[in-house]
Amino acid sequence: MAERVVYSNVNTVQERIRYWRSNIKGLSLREFQKLVNAQLPGAEVSLGTVSNYEQVSSDGVQRGGPRASFVGAMKRAFPELRLAWLLLGQGEPTRMAQQLTGQGGLEGTGDEAGGEDSLTGRVLRRYPDLDLLSPEASALFAAALARYAMGEPDMHLTEEHLIELAGDLRWLLLLPTTGWGFEHEPDYDRFSAYCVAMLHALMQAMPGSGQGDPVADYQGSGVRALREGRPVKLGA
Repeated sequence: MAERVVYSNVNTVQERIRYWRSNIKGLSLREFQKLVNAQLPGAEVSLGTVSNYEQVSSDGVQRGGPRASFVGAMKRAFPELRLAWLLLGQGEPTRMAQQLTGQGGLEGTGDEAGGEDSLTGRVLRRYPDLDLLSPEASALFAAALARYAMGEPDMHLTEEHLIELAGDLRWLLLLPTTGWGFEHEPDYDRFSAYCVAMLHALMQAMPGSGQGDPVADYQGSGVRALREGRPVKLGA
């Protein structure tokens, strides 16, 4: 198995965009802008906008973060780019590197995945029951979350928005188990099989990674109300 590369100082979407452009692709800001804009005909972004998308919040000023449409254009310009890494900091930047290292999903939140201060660490702190997902379901959850985020091309992909989307996806995944009213708790293997099957089904209804096709009005999503103040109990 290939040695795991630790990506330091890439704990935000902005930092990972800059890391991808500079460290992985070796592109100047203008070269990068040209390649991404080629995937945004009629909706090109300025050099200043691209520069802002690489800047991290500072002095308490929260930057908007890149729009999903921009990230979708990045994905089209660089098909090897993994959105789960770019948006969530999960796993490796490219598909090939991910296959070589055999990284899992949300359960990998130790030092090699950015630690508790990483986005995946904050997702698990907000929704600790997700830590009970099997490795396969956890990896699928991360992939589904990245694809879910790409369904809102005009939404700024801030970490708070991504954490909220994780809450929506958590409810889509887990609500049927409580809505059916079953009193028993499935064993770990059966529950893991359910989660894998459910996540596969949910992803069938989502746009392909990087396409940025609108799914629904996020601000008006009824799922937001479902998750607030209603804990979901998972089986052991």
